[in-house]
Amino acid sequence: MRSRVAVLTAGTLVLSTPLSIPASAQTAPQAKPATVKVTKTTTSTNRFAQVNLVSDVPGKAPVTDPKLVNPWGLAMGKTLWVSGAGAGVATVYSGNAKKEQTEVAIPGGTPTGQVVNTSQDDFLIKDKPATFIFASPSGAITAWNAEVNPKNAVIAAFTKNADYKGLAVMNTNRGAFLLAPSFSHGKIHVYDSEFDRVRLSRSQFRDPRMPADYAPFNVEVVGNVIMVAYAKRDAATGKAVPGRGNGFVSRFSANGRFLGRFANRGALNAPWAMIRAPRGFGALAGAVLVGNFGDGLVNAYSARTGRYLGPLRQTNGQAIQLEGLWDLEPGTATNGGENSVWFAAGIDKAQHGLLGVLRPSDAGPLPGAASTPAPSASASATPKPSAATTPTSSAGGMYGY
Repeated sequence: MRSRVAVLTAGTLVLSTPLSIPASAQTAPQAKPATVKVTKTTTSTNRFAQVNLVSDVPGKAPVTDPKLVNPWGLAMGKTLWVSGAGAGVATVYSGNAKKEQTEVAIPGGTPTGQVVNTSQDDFLIKDKPATFIFASPSGAITAWNAEVNPKNAVIAAFTKNADYKGLAVMNTNRGAFLLAPSFSHGKIHVYDSEFDRVRLSRSQFRDPRMPADYAPFNVEVVGNVIMVAYAKRDAATGKAVPGRGNGFVSRFSANGRFLGRFANRGALNAPWAMIRAPRGFGALAGAVLVGNFGDGLVNAYSARTGRYLGPLRQTNGQAIQLEGLWDLEPGTATNGGENSVWFAAGIDKAQHGLLGVLRPSDAGPLPGAASTPAPSASASATPKPSAATTPTSSAGGMYGY
């Protein structure tokens, strides 16, 4: 790690449109798989269906993948990449959850947030651009490129005592930056495109009215702003404290200037996921969806005003509740459908995992879920889970996270 320290304040940063997915993130075309049926009981587009696709629990979903333990962050390239925090690996799925052969072991285990890198010039590891980048509660930022090491990510940066619960990539007019929320430090850490820590002023990426017992739990680029989700932190255990009203979502510019609160307490409960709903997402198309880790609700807010629109509901009117909900990711035409939102959840107190999609209940059947995982190229090549990645219970009920 070089000794120089970059400074974010030199010039005005403007968020730019992400580049196309690099060839290294692509996979070979797959045969068209079977169809998963979605029961439709209403034509109302403000009702949604939960479609379970993959789980490590046999019978829980059409695809059983023993490596899908406490799935956390999601990143969409040509395929869907999933951070398996409980197994210490990233797993890959195509179409509507066809298991791919690629599995990447994460040094130190417990990958949380992850991002896809769309640049061929930024975030180089051994002179190759990282295709996917991962964060970890150990303070490590790890990166992967198949040409560098097809089965293992490598440590690209490390901050002592940091506890990274998420990760976002910020593409700007002055290059790309990584944003990593350190739950232990109560700060957003910024890395430049060479994986160097960036020096911030005391006011950058800081909500001046945030209560002292709250810390950044996740960070996302949503539209043209940076959104930071805050959860209440137990000072004794270092874990998030669940409870209705325990959460805030604040907005920042690319330079880290505080733009105001987007959501205050209310329905927030240890919020983590934050995305813009896709255009085909029924009555909530274009809304900002905020997923609660604390109670598993997915709450919708007006992207323009921040007005609370309520939780996603099933056809019977009951709120959809996903225990251990972590990430949400918009679907694509080839992965899940453009009217769908992928979800990752650490079910059974993070001892197991569930991956699926949420979609309008009147959208019809979901094509494309394979009934069994694709065979691995070599059984002996499967990465071994890192030690000490099994979640532990906490007094706050947050399963050791």
